[in-house]
Amino acid sequence: MYAYFRLLRMMARHLFTRAKQFDSRHEHVWVMRPGLNDIDVYPEVNNGRHFVLFDLARYEVAMKIGLFRWVRKTRSAFVVAGSTIRYRHRLLPWRRTEIHTQLVGMDERFFYFHHKTVQRGKTCSVALVRTGVRRNGVVPPIEVMDGIGMPIEPFMEPWVAEWNDWDSRQADKA
Repeated sequence: MYAYFRLLRMMARHLFTRAKQFDSRHEHVWVMRPGLNDIDVYPEVNNGRHFVLFDLARYEVAMKIGLFRWVRKTRSAFVVAGSTIRYRHRLLPWRRTEIHTQLVGMDERFFYFHHKTVQRGKTCSVALVRTGVRRNGVVPPIEVMDGIGMPIEPFMEPWVAEWNDWDSRQADKA
């Protein structure tokens, strides 16, 4: 089941807060504790659940900067258009967990986020996620950021550009 209770709690916490200025190079940290709904039979956080936690971490950033309100007001939607993940260590339940989120690129169609889960000082998983905002097609990131009053020039870390090129080549093969 999707983490609706966490999402509702997050929305309630940000309901009356003002949007904060967005620093595209800043690493945002969301702290949480995985619970019973997050684990599999081993018991550790399920591999697919990592992506749900990354979704929530991006929602946290979107709520902080006013993007979540803009998406709702414009009847848009957040979408994921690609991802790569590496699992390094088990992510255990009930332990304090930090999810680090950083915008590492934007192009004419998508935002690129780097996520990292950290428990007790160990990096448990890292992921690169390509996301966008959709409303009758993909809304250019420049338009999205202008819409919330935080214009950002497109940029892309070199390693993200390499991943994007690799991913495009794989799609061409299919």
